[in-house]
Amino acid sequence: MKKVLYVVEDTKSVQFRYRVKNVAEALKGRDYEVEWVVKTELDRVKLDEFDLVVILRQTDKDGVISRFIDLVHSVSKKVLFDLDDLIFDYRDVMLLMRTTNSKNVAYWMGYFWGIRRVARKVDGFICTNGFLAKKLKRSFGKRVKVIRNSLNAAQVEISGRFVEKKIARRIAESGFSIGYFSGSPTHKKDFVMVEPELVHFLKIHKDAKLKMVGYMEFSKRMKRLVNTGRVEMVKPVDYLRLQGLMAKVDVNIAPLIINDFTNCKSELKFFEAGAVETTTIASPTYAFLKAIENGKNGFLARPGEWYDKLEYLYKHPEENKTIAKQARKYALKHYYGKEFLEEVEAAYDYFTR
Repeated sequence: MKKVLYVVEDTKSVQFRYRVKNVAEALKGRDYEVEWVVKTELDRVKLDEFDLVVILRQTDKDGVISRFIDLVHSVSKKVLFDLDDLIFDYRDVMLLMRTTNSKNVAYWMGYFWGIRRVARKVDGFICTNGFLAKKLKRSFGKRVKVIRNSLNAAQVEISGRFVEKKIARRIAESGFSIGYFSGSPTHKKDFVMVEPELVHFLKIHKDAKLKMVGYMEFSKRMKRLVNTGRVEMVKPVDYLRLQGLMAKVDVNIAPLIINDFTNCKSELKFFEAGAVETTTIASPTYAFLKAIENGKNGFLARPGEWYDKLEYLYKHPEENKTIAKQARKYALKHYYGKEFLEEVEAAYDYFTR
């Protein structure tokens, strides 16, 4: 049995769940055991008990992480950095800000500096997709392995229950429901990109509605639809209840402006919706292109194509159900169970052999 220690900033972040907790759960009873420690408790770590140390995405403005990496190296152990975003090259600061609609240059410059400080000291990287892996290799010349984001047992179990309920609901309910589950100001530009086609679809089909989870700054035309009840706003919920909301829509949309920053993003919006047999229409970023077979287990859409994809699913409900079933099959195969385990173990083997 080999042991892997993750150093985390806290245990409440989504990164902790996807990158550490899900991995630890998946590895139970296998050749690797995962433990974690928060940054403020590093003094209690017994390094001789671990074969590999992984720093989960965090900056190092106070030097604590740097000193810990030096300590790990002093006992001839390797340290990896787990990253899920393009946040380590100063040249990408403005790209991030343009993409997320952020205005705080000083904050992001400091954040990137702190991330880069850690990246320079570690022995290698774990990241979420191949596009990000190439960026890391090019910037630091170190070894990189991919461990994708995944589903956990609680998500799979509750998603199965939601799928069972869908059959009865389809019989009892009418209309067509579109779900957007990234409702936050950081995704304003993504939403604006598809807004004209969404508005047109909702105007043509009076029985269609948009369900948005989160918060979003709307245009006047979208506000009018909100006021008439055609757009339903739902406050953010925990990740298990989110599965239930995804199960209640006919289609999940995941629009992203395509650039190097979004190409480093995970495909989690696809596989989480797929787990509850909901079809996804997504922008063709790197991760979505790898996961979605257009028209088979989901749809890919560029600007000008969203309306047509929505119209197809609206007019072909039986085909929508078939695609959704394939999405669930794909999600459970690639983001949970044997295939995911093999990916994790192969990454750890690569750095410990």
